[in-house]
Amino acid sequence: MKKLDENFFERRKTLVGFSSSLLAHFNVTPFHETDPEVDALLKGHKKVCVFLFDGAGKYNLNLFPKANRYLLSHSACEINSTNPPTTAAATNAFLTGKWPMETGWIGWSVYIPELGFPLNIFPDTNSLNGRKVDYFHDGSHFMDHYCPIKKLDALLREKGVKAKLQHVAPLGGKDSFKTFKEQGEFATRFFQEEGGEFLYSYHDCPDHHMHQYGVGHRKIKNDYKQINKMVEKFVKDNPDVLVITMADHGLIDVEYKDLADYPEITDCLRGPMSIEGRNANFMVKEERKEDFAKLFPSRFPDFVLLTKEEVLSQGVFGVGEENEHFQGFLGDFLAIAVGKTILQNSLDNPDKFRLKGHHAGQTLEERIINLSVFNR
Repeated sequence: MKKLDENFFERRKTLVGFSSSLLAHFNVTPFHETDPEVDALLKGHKKVCVFLFDGAGKYNLNLFPKANRYLLSHSACEINSTNPPTTAAATNAFLTGKWPMETGWIGWSVYIPELGFPLNIFPDTNSLNGRKVDYFHDGSHFMDHYCPIKKLDALLREKGVKAKLQHVAPLGGKDSFKTFKEQGEFATRFFQEEGGEFLYSYHDCPDHHMHQYGVGHRKIKNDYKQINKMVEKFVKDNPDVLVITMADHGLIDVEYKDLADYPEITDCLRGPMSIEGRNANFMVKEERKEDFAKLFPSRFPDFVLLTKEEVLSQGVFGVGEENEHFQGFLGDFLAIAVGKTILQNSLDNPDKFRLKGHHAGQTLEERIINLSVFNR
């Protein structure tokens, strides 16, 4: 049976370690150990800008070395994403300085016991039928109430730091930036006109396009050209700002397998699959647990299968103070992809759309993030 590599359990050279270093740099006591390499990069800088380009992991940058010449020429170090390496878990780990098991934001589709079904936590839709969920009847996000989190900007402002989080429209609201060019202009205004000291600026590309077209498509190359052009201009226009570019995870091209084609597996289940197709959470009938534990690895050899007890004891979703809802989100087994396969179950959702590129597994391509640093 396959096992997770030892670097999977790295705690410091991670998104959380990076975030911990940022907190400490601005005199906020971090929740976890800092990354010494990042500590050294930050030392002496009063202004810091972090650009996060979703999905632009080390592997993905290196697929287009010419388009990414500027970013790659300023590579400083590498860090690991979270488990799973997916935006819902990873960006919120970075933005809070806490692991997914602490925040409760553990993946795209989280099984909510009170709802009785998995919830796509960013769009607030039922994972099984796509219907919008307005649990609090006020249009607010379910997880903002259920698992509220305190982010970097709030933590820094409490120490008197002029801090801000910016997201591409519509994620950041109707007045947010829409293009990479605007992203740089928004950031420049923050530092030059608003007296900014820390900025986190998020764009959903190239992830958005890699999901649709695959990781090697020409549209991705165009994204990188625009990113590099924007970053180079911002760096030159803001020489007093330490600039760090990063990703939350990488992506690979995937191969789908439908659980419906394996009735010997689906017969063991007592509920729908959740979290991610490459980090799959399974609820299994008590009398079929032994069968499932034997059958699953033989049918899906490019996954690591863990029991709930192993997930908890090994700290698969991180370490720290466990969120009160975390264990309720978990089923009886977790299957983590270490190959190209992504799972779906058409018995639960017959109309599920298949994407070409994906993430949330534990290949190095999905996990390793490059930090490029400018104005050092």
